[in-house]
Amino acid sequence: MVTPRAVKSVRQRRAASTPPSKPESSKPVSSDGPVTSAYRILDYPLHYFTAIQRQNQANLAQVLRPLGLSVHEWRALSALAEKDGQTVTQIAEATVLDRTGLGRLLEQMETAGLVERMTAPEDGRAVLIRLAPGGKRRHAAAWPRVSAHYARLLDGINDKDFRTLMQALRRMKANALMMSGIEEFEG
Repeated sequence: MVTPRAVKSVRQRRAASTPPSKPESSKPVSSDGPVTSAYRILDYPLHYFTAIQRQNQANLAQVLRPLGLSVHEWRALSALAEKDGQTVTQIAEATVLDRTGLGRLLEQMETAGLVERMTAPEDGRAVLIRLAPGGKRRHAAAWPRVSAHYARLLDGINDKDFRTLMQALRRMKANALMMSGIEEFEG
């Protein structure tokens, strides 16, 4: 995970060469709070989440392309680098990828020597996915570029704002899961 501390060095390098930007106006969504009776797409966070995610995927794809990785492959490698030996379902939950599509992707990654399958020691019926040596090397080679990418994405967000943002996002995720009847507990 890229922390605001990792962003500081990027901020310091850019501060010397980048002129100060104009602050955007920060008018409140409404005096009544975040939900109003009139729907205006630019007043809702999910519009920005979608726009950020779409642009981030495109930017990250450009960062990963020279390394021969797709964004989805990067996400799978990262999930396994964080906790090796997971089921396809666990990887799908961590990466927010469709389980069926992820299964096909993992087959391709296995053929490419990035991951390998093994039988779970505690349950011979379960199959675990783990990083193959090629996957470990590829993840290690990509990490400096991806880390710099995320540092640029988080530029201008201080530690306190980052913690507040993450707290709000976790709350919204929990709310969304509760609305669908799915329970998930996470830090």
